[in-house]
Amino acid sequence: MPRKNAPEFSYSEKTRLYRKRIKDENSGRWVDVYGKTKPELREKVKARQLQLSRTRQTAEDPLIYQYAARWYALNAEGLSAKRKEDYRNAINNHICPIIGPRPLRSITPDDIQAVMAAAAHLSKSSQQKIVTTLKRIFAAAENNDLIARSPCRDLKAAGKASAEKIPLTAEQQRRLMDALSGTKAGLIAALALYAGLRREEILALQWDCVFLDAVPPYISVRRALRWEGKNKPIVDDALKSRAAKRDIPIPEPLVELLEKEKTKSKNLYVVPDQKGRPMSATSFRRAWDAIRVRSVREIQGMENGKPYRKMLQLGDRIRNHGVEISLDFKVTPHQLRHTYITELVMSGADIKTVQYLAGHATANLTLNVYTHLMANRPSDTVKAVSAAFGGKQRGNGQAQRT
Repeated sequence: MPRKNAPEFSYSEKTRLYRKRIKDENSGRWVDVYGKTKPELREKVKARQLQLSRTRQTAEDPLIYQYAARWYALNAEGLSAKRKEDYRNAINNHICPIIGPRPLRSITPDDIQAVMAAAAHLSKSSQQKIVTTLKRIFAAAENNDLIARSPCRDLKAAGKASAEKIPLTAEQQRRLMDALSGTKAGLIAALALYAGLRREEILALQWDCVFLDAVPPYISVRRALRWEGKNKPIVDDALKSRAAKRDIPIPEPLVELLEKEKTKSKNLYVVPDQKGRPMSATSFRRAWDAIRVRSVREIQGMENGKPYRKMLQLGDRIRNHGVEISLDFKVTPHQLRHTYITELVMSGADIKTVQYLAGHATANLTLNVYTHLMANRPSDTVKAVSAAFGGKQRGNGQAQRT
């Protein structure tokens, strides 16, 4: 408590400066302000008090970019690298450019719709990541009594649903594996196609989790790879979900391929980079480029001093490489995993088995994507109906009551 009749300033003969102490209500500490003259000090005191007042106001009603940064710092711990990247992308590229400089309390549902309008060109899945981030930021603000009600409660993602994934046909599968024989891309493709592994599971797979001598042979999924800073590989046991930890029987085509690979491998990793280490993002892209090189595409260059363009077709050979153009369809690791799961469903495997082998967290996730593949025609389902209600199957597919 200030003394009664205390002087406005104190003066130091040593420093030849006037000093005044003011209290920072944000921290409870006293702050010293100095000036060469009393008028100068009075101006500095006013400026500092204004600064402290604004700091206090910001703490009580932060700007969106300030609160979003605080929310991320408090909630990112323990999340996967992919989830962190999703939050950062939503905050930095979609939320803050639209409402970042605005006070938290001033944001209305219309402001939130402005954020989504700017992202209207994105797919529904991309918009959903923005919606999730907005809802969690404003829910936290509401729970901390910074706002009375979240403006995002009724927010939903729009946009077009992702295009349906098309599995490879049996002929495409054969052509792909023939084209990639002897390449790292071929081994990656085989692990996705014949074991349904995700890319991060393939690149983290070590030989201690490949049991070729077991009956039956199987792969144990226990690790995943993520790229820190978009390139540096980090391998640990942080799988996508608890369900991702699974043991997958290896079909014969993959057994033969892995046996050949193991006899010549001197590395811990099944698909390492050139130095035997886990693949960086750059190393993976270079390996997977073997598919592009063997695919129908346009090339350009110089010949006899003149530029040219040429469309490579099936059967063409690339000069000086001995590589034949043999692929006229697009391929991604996820598409090959999708093909694996599709083949399981089409083979008649029950949904819980498919869920386990795919590493899906719930059977609903499997059903939502693959239900349309299941046998739903009357000729497929009549046996189940007849068994439930009695009767014999007629030759034309109808049931005869008994």
